[in-house]
Amino acid sequence: MKSKIPVCLLSVLATSYVSAAPFEECPSKAFLIQGTPAQMFGIDLVSAKATVLAPSLNFSDETNNESVNAVGFNYKDQYMYGFSKQSPKSVVKIGDDYQLERLVVNGLPDTNFYVGDIHVNSETNQAVYYLYHPKFGLYGIDLTEPADEYQADLVAGSASWGLAIYDFAFHPNSNLLYAVESNGDLYEIDLNNQTPTFVANLDIAGDTGANGAGYFDVKGQFYFSNNRSGKIHKVDLSISPVNGYTPTAAVFTLGPTSNQNDGARCAIAEVKVTDNSIDFGDAPAPYQTSLEDSGARHLFDPNADQTNLVYLGATVDGENINTRSDLLLTPDDQSDDGVKFVTDLVAGNTSQIIVTSANDETYLYAWFDWDQNYQFDADEITVSKYRLNQGDNSILVNVPDDAVMGSTWSRFRVTDGSETNPITASGGVIGGEVEDYSVTTLGSLVYPGENSWVTLAFEDKWPFSGDYDFNDLVINYRTTIIDQNGVATGYKIEGELVGIGADFHNGFAVRLYETVEGSNDKRILRSQINAEKTSLLINGLEQTHEILEQNTEDAIFVIMPDTWDYIDKQSNCNYFRTETGCDSNSKVTFSLFIDLLPGTATADAPKYTLDPFIFAADGHYHGEALVGKDPRSWEVHLKNQQPTEKFDMQLFSFAESDDSSDSAQGFYFQTETGLPWAIEVGTSWAHPKEGVDITHAYSDFKAFAESKGQEKPMWFNNAKPANVISRGE
Repeated sequence: MKSKIPVCLLSVLATSYVSAAPFEECPSKAFLIQGTPAQMFGIDLVSAKATVLAPSLNFSDETNNESVNAVGFNYKDQYMYGFSKQSPKSVVKIGDDYQLERLVVNGLPDTNFYVGDIHVNSETNQAVYYLYHPKFGLYGIDLTEPADEYQADLVAGSASWGLAIYDFAFHPNSNLLYAVESNGDLYEIDLNNQTPTFVANLDIAGDTGANGAGYFDVKGQFYFSNNRSGKIHKVDLSISPVNGYTPTAAVFTLGPTSNQNDGARCAIAEVKVTDNSIDFGDAPAPYQTSLEDSGARHLFDPNADQTNLVYLGATVDGENINTRSDLLLTPDDQSDDGVKFVTDLVAGNTSQIIVTSANDETYLYAWFDWDQNYQFDADEITVSKYRLNQGDNSILVNVPDDAVMGSTWSRFRVTDGSETNPITASGGVIGGEVEDYSVTTLGSLVYPGENSWVTLAFEDKWPFSGDYDFNDLVINYRTTIIDQNGVATGYKIEGELVGIGADFHNGFAVRLYETVEGSNDKRILRSQINAEKTSLLINGLEQTHEILEQNTEDAIFVIMPDTWDYIDKQSNCNYFRTETGCDSNSKVTFSLFIDLLPGTATADAPKYTLDPFIFAADGHYHGEALVGKDPRSWEVHLKNQQPTEKFDMQLFSFAESDDSSDSAQGFYFQTETGLPWAIEVGTSWAHPKEGVDITHAYSDFKAFAESKGQEKPMWFNNAKPANVISRGE
């Protein structure tokens, strides 16, 4: 068909141009036009991969320097139509050569149209191109039959609609028109009654801005794209929402960004996975996993060359999971090998995971379904764009206090970090991988509280009184027993080394033992420990020394063989954080994770303080009482806590001792007047300065100790500021 030279907008004549051939088939990909001058891209809605179809959209006899907008795909004749701003402004037709052909259209106002789509009536097979401008209204151009000239007719009343929209799309089955304003307001327009109907405000999680491209697929799924973020949202409109159904939006794909997007798609084509280099998760429905649920997925090999891939673990592969039925056929992804759970996930606690990255400078996102509602809610993101190094990365996961006990799922996604905004737990991303893991969340009993400490303070001159300043070793301390349906599965013991004011070298250990007054003591035996899954971190680094002591019946864990080996003194300081001006060095943190073999009821397991103690470090002098003896045979425990089986009971009989222990009476580690060598303070505590007797730093302590706690129970709140290290708290 030949046409004439353009004269004006109201009667535009096409140049002498032979129309390009139509597109051979109804394509599954969406067409996206961006920029000035206009470029054409093909968008795979499944993976978000953009392919340049035409680096520039030009007329046959002139270069186009302007944008093309209001694009629609006419699946009756297999051509696209749009509106060109190039003077003279005109409706254009686009075929398979991506050249612009001007059409003669009468009746359009002199303005720029940026909203448009083509309605193919499913009953009459009539094809009408609709253009909308909020100031001038909606115009329809009948394209059912080819013509030398076309007429644009104003839809009555549409000039008063006032819709703040940037694109719309016709439903392929219902003949209804849909549009989304920048704030997420969804409208349905029935051209029979010529009135827009507000449907709902879609929750687009703050993804506001111009929604510049709208599409439908044959199943009645509506897609709209935000220019600024590139996010393509999906809404199920397979039935009319005006009939009582309230639609919701989910991020379907993370597409390209631009300051101007407009799109078109063959609305009777299906959106489905056809590329085996797309990796899906494997969390079961109703989690968003399959394509029909806008599931998380990654086109892990976007350049189809197997180079520069971003993934977790040793491998990555793809699968076609279009529907929930497909997911049931392939429920386990064998390439999910990048995450290891080092410690149990315990409510109110911090757990450790190891994430293995195949590359440097990749970025991790992670979600846990803590409330077990079968979806990864926005507030359940636990790791957000965390930079990974190649190899193993240790990451701490904070489990919320109200995490529901039991089996649940976690989702991990890794990208190259090029995304403008953080990704969500659903939708498609170019590059990277998604890995889903079934996990179990456990309950816990934390002492004294998940965000609280008790303070342990030791004197190491035992069996002699010494300077009695209770700063030879000072530790903030907390214990957790992990429970699963009434069975104890493990412990977490954590703390901070706050101060060392000792000339002697001391180790620090904990025995899983609870002294129960008037009843049998509770204990965990060494044979009940799963040593392979027990680990210790000090300042975040995993320790390699022998943690679980050998040759004992009780379970005893050596946290620090010699506490002096883990600290750095400030210059001109003799001790660690116990002298004036020597209290600014960082505390030393530790976390001991203990895994129990099955079979211990939580009610029978020791809990609360357990049995923390100090012992003499090997290879160092530790006083006259230990000359010629094994250093490990010397211990100091809390008052009335019996020593371990490693202890040399003959030390209780040492000459000139200040200790008055009597094992027959159950009295241990106290003087004749009841003063101890180790104390537990019910809070983080300002310990005495070096050489300051505790009774001078806390005048109420003596009365408290000698009365067996009956008097002055809040003694630790009455400090003399000049005599304590305030930064010990």
